[in-house]
Amino acid sequence: MLDSSVLVPVWSRLVLQRLAAPPSLRFQPIWSEWVIAETWRVLTWRWLATNAPRDERALAESANRMLRRLLSVMNLVSIREFVGQDPWPGLRDEDDAPIWATAVAARAQYVISHNTQDFPPLLDGRHIYADIEYLTTIEFIEDVLGGSAAEILGAPLPHGVVRSRRTAQPT
Repeated sequence: MLDSSVLVPVWSRLVLQRLAAPPSLRFQPIWSEWVIAETWRVLTWRWLATNAPRDERALAESANRMLRRLLSVMNLVSIREFVGQDPWPGLRDEDDAPIWATAVAARAQYVISHNTQDFPPLLDGRHIYADIEYLTTIEFIEDVLGGSAAEILGAPLPHGVVRSRRTAQPT
């Protein structure tokens, strides 16, 4: 399950998209209406903050181009009528409850997110709750898939790639 926080940075979005697209098909990414809306909101605000004059047509074309690329690899799970296990006690950001709901509804093994402050508490070196593990993009690629994000991207990764406090687990 991909959180919007990993779809906003270009490097992360491209690497995850490439891993999910043919011929790779290394994993099956999931999102929900919540993730789509959050990604769209954040990217729109970033666009408006950095592009002048405010060209609505260019914004729409850019956003729709990104959405079309993601739609080809993402699987949609609706949380509209979600009834399931509540998130872990102590989740600080109520806006992350829909991320949890998406993961539960999709029966996901992993939530890939850069919001490490909202991960479940560490349990045996992993951010895991109810058999769903929270990882950052780099942790998912390196520790779960056994790949190199820089090689997949075809460029060096940006400075400050997000990692959690998790201990790398053998693959």
